Amino acid sequence: MNVQFLQPAITERDIQQVVRVLRSGWLLLSRETALFEKEFAQYMGAAQAVLTNSCTSAIQLALVLAGIGGGDEVITTPLSYVATANPILHCGATPVFVDVEPTTGLIDARRVEQAISKRTRAILPVHLYGQMADMKALKKIADRNGLVLIEDAAHAIESRRDGVAPGELGFAACFSFHTSKNITAGQAGALVINNRRHAEHARILRRDGVKNIGVKRRMVDLGYKCLTTEFVAALLRSQLHRIDAQWATRRRIYQRYAASLRRLGVDFNQVLPNSRHAYHMIVLWVPPPRRDATIQRLADAGIHTSIHYDPIHLEPYYRKRFGYKPGDFPIAERLGRSTITLPLHPLLTAREQNYLIGTLEKIFAPARAPARAPARAAKRPKRVRIR
Repeated sequence: MNVQFLQPAITERDIQQVVRVLRSGWLLLSRETALFEKEFAQYMGAAQAVLTNSCTSAIQLALVLAGIGGGDEVITTPLSYVATANPILHCGATPVFVDVEPTTGLIDARRVEQAISKRTRAILPVHLYGQMADMKALKKIADRNGLVLIEDAAHAIESRRDGVAPGELGFAACFSFHTSKNITAGQAGALVINNRRHAEHARILRRDGVKNIGVKRRMVDLGYKCLTTEFVAALLRSQLHRIDAQWATRRRIYQRYAASLRRLGVDFNQVLPNSRHAYHMIVLWVPPPRRDATIQRLADAGIHTSIHYDPIHLEPYYRKRFGYKPGDFPIAERLGRSTITLPLHPLLTAREQNYLIGTLEKIFAPARAPARAPARAAKRPKRVRIR
């Protein structure tokens, strides 16, 4: 069997919506973008949403809106994709990493306050695998120290924790619609924000700093090229209308995995109390000496997996620029060396999942000692002469 890691759940209706926009002849910044922004903001319970070409761009816009610049520091997690930390560098600021919780991989709020310096301006947590960081604790730290709280919610559209949604407590929350995400356009993103003035500024910044004044375009700020298209907005709108149904499908798949993994004694990212998980990923944490061999055995069985993530601070660029080394953030490093991400998407069939679980059972089930034959039935093994 060939079990794909990723299969975007695009329907015929989604395709028709894209074709409709393509046939309209108007492909940029029009009705579909405005409607998606309105509907996405409503889904997230936010005042405003701004559609961008990626979550990375959304993070950078949020940092700029918050006034982060040269000489500033932003506290974040090393256990994420590099796109979390890179926008901090592009703003001229410095990412300051703190280690993560050993049971979740989420940024450890208890360590955040210890990392605050006179140069710290913001905290940038990542809602990892579909589960939110402890936003109430982080909000208290941010308020106590006069810091901005910006959320990387790339994995967390449907997530809630302690009754709080992404973007509810922070300055802004940033989302991804990459090909692997729960709704997708191949590559796109958005930020949600509760300040209308900041949202309008973000819409100007994403368009080269240009706004329409009368019948003319005028550059009023130094902006960026963060636009995306009308057919991307239409594709996202179509999926947003069934997001909760697809969430329920992924939850069923996650729960079947979870029951099997508990039975096998395999560690994985579990759902915290008072948390609504987005079920974006299910990640095994296998003892590091076994991790690569396990990935290979799954691959040999036709099962595609991935790794989320190798810690950012050990990427060659970050090691060279900042002098990071193994041992700097030991929990993130151990989880990074242990991680195997399994397929979890709405198109994963019961047959495929049964096959995958059966393969995991063969890999992880305790070896059983062979039954001992009665003494009278025992035979001496034949000697084999080797020449």
